[in-house]
Amino acid sequence: MQGNNPKGGHYVAQIRMLIDGSPQQRRQAVESLMADTSNSEIILNNIAKIIREQAAVLYNPTPNGLKQGEREKYEAMIRASLIEQAAIQTALGILGPDGLLDSELFVKIIDQSGMLERLGRWQDHVRTMKERALEAIEQFRKNYKQRTIRHVVIFGLGGSAAPHDITADIISNFRKSSVKIEVVHADTPNPDYIDGNTLAIFSSFSGNTEEIVECCKTVRPKTDMRVVLTKGSKLGDIARQDDIPFIELPAEKNDPAYVIQPRESVCLQLTAMLTFLLGSIGLKPGSTGSFTLGDLAFEKEIIPLIKEWRDRFGPEVPYKNNPAKRLAFFLLYGIDYKGEGDLGEYNLWQKKVPCILVDRNNWGIGHEVRTQLHERSKVNAIFYEAPEFLHNLVESIRAGIESWQDRLDENPFVYYFIRSLDEEERIRLRLDKTVELVLEGKGRYATLNSEGGNPFQRALFAVCFNAHMTTYLALLNGFDPLPVPTMSWLKNVMGEFKRNGKEEKEAQITSRPLLTLDVPRDRN
Repeated sequence: MQGNNPKGGHYVAQIRMLIDGSPQQRRQAVESLMADTSNSEIILNNIAKIIREQAAVLYNPTPNGLKQGEREKYEAMIRASLIEQAAIQTALGILGPDGLLDSELFVKIIDQSGMLERLGRWQDHVRTMKERALEAIEQFRKNYKQRTIRHVVIFGLGGSAAPHDITADIISNFRKSSVKIEVVHADTPNPDYIDGNTLAIFSSFSGNTEEIVECCKTVRPKTDMRVVLTKGSKLGDIARQDDIPFIELPAEKNDPAYVIQPRESVCLQLTAMLTFLLGSIGLKPGSTGSFTLGDLAFEKEIIPLIKEWRDRFGPEVPYKNNPAKRLAFFLLYGIDYKGEGDLGEYNLWQKKVPCILVDRNNWGIGHEVRTQLHERSKVNAIFYEAPEFLHNLVESIRAGIESWQDRLDENPFVYYFIRSLDEEERIRLRLDKTVELVLEGKGRYATLNSEGGNPFQRALFAVCFNAHMTTYLALLNGFDPLPVPTMSWLKNVMGEFKRNGKEEKEAQITSRPLLTLDVPRDRN
């Protein structure tokens, strides 16, 4: 894709530099290998081999992760990740985003766990969790006959919170329930807002999330109406011990709805929570009527739609016809590459920062996409909601674009609007005018208009589309979308410190310096 190199035989030394060189030498090797078009086939074969070798280093410590004091192993994983990134950057420069994402070979060796393949099983997620939630409903009705529920609180973090933020938005956007649904991301929640009329739901993919187990202990004396959504472990044990409804996530690898990481479980948990809330407590009607399980229409509408969406932006759909693949490259580099031409004129060393912009009625979706960009794609991203950002962020957007146009500064942002008919009417118009006046023809921005006939369909469309997009972005960015070595390491380190123990008390020290500044070590 990128020029010619008369020193074709030089590629052997450059491939060696990808593995053993300093950061500066590694970058020079990537540039040299990209330019060596006469040896591109053999270079790509070597690149594939390097990716496989480094992936093995990344996968060896999983799923249990590293423990405190194993910094050398952690640094070995980071080194392997950097080498893999350099190798994939080389392949991207040679093949282009279309050649890389449409290559069955490279997709398979980068996406070692098969996350893209699992994204094609959402219809199994819906069928499985609908049935499991219906089973939990029977126990709920048996345990809590003729109880009044005035408040629903769902406790979760990360991939076990985002689905419930979206659930709360969907129910609110239908305007068919007047019951307040709150999602709490906490370690030690304030129990003062919880009483006997509160339904408390505890969500943890693994069942061992320290903060959610602690939330369960804190809330237990305040309300007996409690439900658990998990694969098992500690939260599962609590559910069995207290005889409370337990919605079990798939735990067996041969289950077609099985996923590996919490962030892959958004469809599982969203289906379970909507089914349970609509079928168990009979949400008090809202301004447009009552919300029932019939409004979800899983078999009649949702499952056919999931298949249709997969056929439009799944991995088999070529880059030039695949909006999720094109958006992934655009958010990473700010380049509208349509799948034709030479990438040589573009700078593939200047990655962008996606800035996600949504209406407040779609807050859960915006938060979910930012989280997936962080964990899955390994890119920094920021997120704002309207109408709030329309009263402050627009000034910095305008200033940054004007400075960039006048060559005074490099604007690192790509603005990503996730739109839908669930936006507040006045805010929908204001967003249109903001794009027209501030961004159109001046800045880098993308707009996704969510499809669907109701709030549930539109939300699920946005989540499904962006799950594919962020997975493609991970591959383009040089990462297998599954491993999270730093998070795993930190969780294991924290697990070695007792709750309310000496280290926790020492962390409350008040004599810390007013300000601490730090700079990175020499990168050479």
